[in-house]
Amino acid sequence: MNHTDNDQEYFKSYDNFQVHELMLRDRSRVTAYYDAIMNNKHLFENKVVLDVGSGTGILSMFAAKAGAKLVYAVDACPTVCHLAEELIKSNRLQEKIHVINKRIEDIEKFDETIDIIISEWMGFYLFHESMLESVIYARNHFLSLPSQNDDITPDQNESIIIFPSHAYLYCAPFVDQNIRIELNTMWKDYFDLNMTPILSHIKNSKLKECVIETIEPSQLVHDAQLIQSIDLRTIQIDDLRLLRSFCEFDIDNTCIISGFCFWFDCYFSSNNNSSILRSTRLTTSPYSTKTHWKQTLVFLPEDIYPLKGDVVPVNIKLKQSIENRRQYQISISLKKIKGGVMNNIGCDDDNSNTEWNIRRRQRRRSSTISSDKRTTTDNKSKDTSSDSTSSNSDDDVDSNEHSIPCSCDRDRCKLIKTIIEKYTEETIVE
Repeated sequence: MNHTDNDQEYFKSYDNFQVHELMLRDRSRVTAYYDAIMNNKHLFENKVVLDVGSGTGILSMFAAKAGAKLVYAVDACPTVCHLAEELIKSNRLQEKIHVINKRIEDIEKFDETIDIIISEWMGFYLFHESMLESVIYARNHFLSLPSQNDDITPDQNESIIIFPSHAYLYCAPFVDQNIRIELNTMWKDYFDLNMTPILSHIKNSKLKECVIETIEPSQLVHDAQLIQSIDLRTIQIDDLRLLRSFCEFDIDNTCIISGFCFWFDCYFSSNNNSSILRSTRLTTSPYSTKTHWKQTLVFLPEDIYPLKGDVVPVNIKLKQSIENRRQYQISISLKKIKGGVMNNIGCDDDNSNTEWNIRRRQRRRSSTISSDKRTTTDNKSKDTSSDSTSSNSDDDVDSNEHSIPCSCDRDRCKLIKTIIEKYTEETIVE
C-alpha cells in the first residue's frame, strides 16, 4: 500500500460523523481551543485564518466569532465538509468561513494571505496519524512569516501564530492492574473451561502493540519525564522521521514496572517562550480530566521489579513507518539496571513482529506481579535494536542462586520477600 492509498484510508475513516462526535464530546479538548481563541480576540480581529483539517468546522466558527475577517476551513472528507457547511450556515457565519474540500497539500494558493493557522492535529502519543506534517506544510507554504533574513524578535513572534504553538510528550513507568492479568487468567479458567485458544483471535493479546487506555495516577510508579518538545513555528517535516530520547528513572521505593505510559500537553502561546506556561493548556495527563486521547501504554514482555535505589535507564525511539507514514513504531530499550534486569521492546501501530532479547526475573505462577528468581532465556534472539545492550551486574554472577522467597539476611532477598508479601493478596486472581 502506497502513501496515496494510506491517505485515502485515513480520510475515509474521518469521513464518518461518529468520529467527530467523539471529539466534540471531549469537553477538555474543545474548551482548550475555545479558551485559547476567545482569550486572544485581539490576535484574530480582522485576520485571515487557516483551519487545517477543519472537520465539522468548530474551530473555524470559534475563530470567526473571535473577529476573524475570513476563515479557510480545509478538510479532505467530503461528507464532513458538507456537514460543516450546514453548521456554519445555521450559525450565520457563511460570509466569514469558506469550506474547501481538499487536502491542504493539493491547494496551490489562497486568495488572501494567511495570518493565523489553527488545527487539531494531535494523535495518540502526539504523533500518531502524522497530521502534523500537513500543518507544517501549511505553515511553510501559506503563512505570512517575517523575512527569513531578519532575526525574529520576541515582538515579531506575535506575527507567527499557530494554535497550538507548542507540544510536549511525556513518559512515565506504570504498573498494570488489570490488562495483562485479565489476558493471562480470564481465558485459562473461564467457567471451568480452558479457552486459551481464543487468544489468537483477540487483537493484541500478546500486548506487542500499543494499548490506548486511561490509567489511574496511582498506577504511575515515578514522575513523568519530558521526552519530546515541539515548537510549531520552527519544526520541519524531516524532524518527524525519527525521534530519539533518553531518560533515567531513579527508583525511590521498591516497585513493579509493567511498561511505560505516554501522554502529551499542548500550549496555545502567541509570544516568546516565556509566555508558554501562562498560556492555555490542553493536557492528556492521567492526573487530569479524561480525554478521547486517553494514554498510550507500551508493555514490557514481563513485569520488572526495580528496588529502592535502582536506576532505570530508558532509550525511547519513535520511528515513522516506511510503509505507512501515518504510523510509528515505538521502541523502548532498557539498559543496565542494578540487579541485571534487561529488556528490549518494540511496539507497533500495525501488526508487525518484534524480536525481543530478554533478561528478566521470572514471574510467580500464582500472581502476575510477584517475582521469582532471576533467569535468562535459553534461546537468545538476535537483537534488532541498535541501541540495546545486554550485560550482567555483579549481583547476577552468583552461581549459588537463592530461593524465592529467601529468608537469609541478604538485602536483595529481604526486599524481594517484602514485595511478595505486599502484593500477593492484592494481585492473585481468584
